[in-house]
Amino acid sequence: TRTPEFESQVYKEDIDGDLQAKVAEWRPLGGFLSAVGTASIVWSFIGRPEFGEFTERYNSFIDLLSIDRVGSSFIVDLAIFAIFQSWFVDDDLQRRGVSEEELMGLRNVAKFVPFFGLAAYITLRPELPSRNSEME
Repeated sequence: TRTPEFESQVYKEDIDGDLQAKVAEWRPLGGFLSAVGTASIVWSFIGRPEFGEFTERYNSFIDLLSIDRVGSSFIVDLAIFAIFQSWFVDDDLQRRGVSEEELMGLRNVAKFVPFFGLAAYITLRPELPSRNSEME
């Protein structure tokens, strides 16, 4: 179980494990995620032409969603995550010590542009502070 958090500020040293700390603050992660998302969108338009033109594949996809509960629930999950994305961004900025008035442009892009806004945020967000730098 996770221990309750009483401090709003999170420091680099609070992340358990070297690998987790590196991945959590790895700047290229946002660009990598954007590339995967862009490739998926491009693939939906030009991939697998043997299954017909885009409109035919789109109609087949809509038919599948109308009868498949798992596919439909996945779409609902994406919508719910897009809604909660704004809360996650505000919470992360607060934990990084950023006030509500700062970084409004990045904050709004991350909150209101699903997936790609969050990928940009992961790349451009401020680094977690370090306890060592505060002591100096």
